[in-house]
Amino acid sequence: MQTMDSQFYTRSEPILLPYYPRLVYLLLLELGYDDEQIFGGLDICADRLHDEKYRLSVEQHEQFILRVLGITQNPHFAIQMGKWQDSFTPNLALITVANSGKISKALHLITRYNKIVTRVFSIRSVEADDCVVMEIETHLEHDSVVYFSISAFVLFLDHFFLDVLKGSHLVKRVELAVSKPDGFAGVSGEFAFPMTFGHARTRVHFDNTLLDQPMKQADPQTVRLLIEMSERQLQEAEAELSFVGAVKSLLIEQIASPPKLNDAAKQLGISSRGLRRKLEQSGTSYQKVLDSVRLKMANRLIEETDAPIASIAYELGFDNASDFGRAFKKWSGQSPSSVRSGSQ
Repeated sequence: MQTMDSQFYTRSEPILLPYYPRLVYLLLLELGYDDEQIFGGLDICADRLHDEKYRLSVEQHEQFILRVLGITQNPHFAIQMGKWQDSFTPNLALITVANSGKISKALHLITRYNKIVTRVFSIRSVEADDCVVMEIETHLEHDSVVYFSISAFVLFLDHFFLDVLKGSHLVKRVELAVSKPDGFAGVSGEFAFPMTFGHARTRVHFDNTLLDQPMKQADPQTVRLLIEMSERQLQEAEAELSFVGAVKSLLIEQIASPPKLNDAAKQLGISSRGLRRKLEQSGTSYQKVLDSVRLKMANRLIEETDAPIASIAYELGFDNASDFGRAFKKWSGQSPSSVRSGSQ
């Protein structure tokens, strides 16, 4: 990856470059799919993906990837994506990573700036005896989307460092906290490292012997500017996520009788208009956040307890089991009873 002239970074506006959902969309167009196939029935559109200041919420991202997997009928679409995305310019956080000095610092920055790149999972470093490990916590509901997202991420990570390492692979092995997808045996050779499934946590293990390898690095002034701009973007991303998190916490506490938007705004110390605007800037809405909270709690109660469906409906603020069943089917594509029978 080439470094950039320091003059490029002296502009007042942040660098706004393609991010992953748009790359997925562009590949789908190249494969012959049209906007109606890609977005029909979803609350996102091509214009949203072309707006660099807009970020999909976790829920929108999940629905979009479910649509992608559905229309392509390819649960391993991330592999095709990984082979195709090379021609696109990375975003600011990844340019910062590429100019970080050495691979160990690059991994540290990827961990630090992951909120800029994606909202669908969080990364932290953990101690291990034999290698450096990234532990990934996803915020997704569907195993197929978790597999897609983690596969796309680890393929990117491995490829990102391939030139620097002259063909050696930084990723040593990957452990996923989901079941093995259908047909994985036929594509496992596409990964240059073992991928195993059914673990308690999702972890990416790296080869310790390669961590001191130098990265291409810009001059110190450019590196400083890159880090300053990335830190500003990180602060903005954390502020957005913190606000959405506050709304979710409020709804979780009052889920049996969730407040209307105006009442929630008062409790959060913000105007109703301000609440709507902040949630829209985060790619979501009050109703979508409420639906997300209800779906997550419903899945847990259905799969992990023996409570009657009617009791779960009332606990989540529904007047009756029928209304809950219709809402749950809309959110997840399944009935509450089918989810319960599938988990037993």
